[in-house]
Amino acid sequence: MPLFTYEAHIDPRQVRADTLVVTLGGFVDAGHTQRLVDHQVREGLESHRIGTFDADVLVDHRAERPGITFAGDRFTDYEPPELVLLQATDSAGTPFLLLRGPEPDFRWEELAATIERLVDDHEVRTTVFVQGIPMSTPHTRPVQVTRWASRPELIPGNRPLFGTIRMHASFPSMLALRLGEAGHDVIGLAAHVPHYLAPGDYPDAALAVIESLRTTAGIALPTAPLELVRSAVRAEIDEQVASSEETREMVAELEHQYDRFMAEHRLEAAPRPVDLPSADEIAAEAEKFLRSLDEPPAGDGPSTGDEPPTGDEPPQG
Repeated sequence: MPLFTYEAHIDPRQVRADTLVVTLGGFVDAGHTQRLVDHQVREGLESHRIGTFDADVLVDHRAERPGITFAGDRFTDYEPPELVLLQATDSAGTPFLLLRGPEPDFRWEELAATIERLVDDHEVRTTVFVQGIPMSTPHTRPVQVTRWASRPELIPGNRPLFGTIRMHASFPSMLALRLGEAGHDVIGLAAHVPHYLAPGDYPDAALAVIESLRTTAGIALPTAPLELVRSAVRAEIDEQVASSEETREMVAELEHQYDRFMAEHRLEAAPRPVDLPSADEIAAEAEKFLRSLDEPPAGDGPSTGDEPPTGDEPPQG
């Protein structure tokens, strides 16, 4: 049985896209960056399913147990994990593909070969991986994005932050390697998330990745809902920091380290937007957005993955 099956109504010969965006889960995704970017695609753009991977043979259901509801005297609403390929149209009318779902547990090489064939069949020119990584950085400074690629020409002017590091592989990192070995262009975008905020939603990181996705791959995603939620999240963070002298001191030290690093490397920090919505707009949009995160659309399984560690982590792919 094949690992990937097209939807019955899809003619594979008609599916073409220059870019494949990958939000497959990994063991590090600080600030739920992948989840938030994925949400912006599915909720903010027109999209449809191209096909589905066989999660029954790819995912360890006991390690990442699916959701199910017990309603009084019966079980209902079983939500199996799904690895799917979607086609979406961005805000500028450009079609692209989205590979989403939990990180597979089994048959990595076979799955990577299957995805490589899909990249070939649909004439994908660039595959872009997105994620968040926990870093010793303060929330009071603009989010930086580490870029990596299968060849340096894809990220001109890049100044690597990390040296050579041996680490545990994730499926996305292995897939990126295999695609690059096969001659496909691959780009990775990893937003730096304050380590003390890594376990929760951090919209600033997702917005930074979305901007990098636009400048690097030409894919334009909607940002208005995230920008409103960012204002609400930022206000809550500031309130919590203000209530703890120890946290204020930690943030001040991180600010000093950040500013010194930027000065030494002569890097420019992206300015924060100064136009703020009203309090009512923030509250209404934040409530709507967070409710939609808690209630995934039919066919989408629950969010999975381990909590990210604290400290500086290199990209995992």
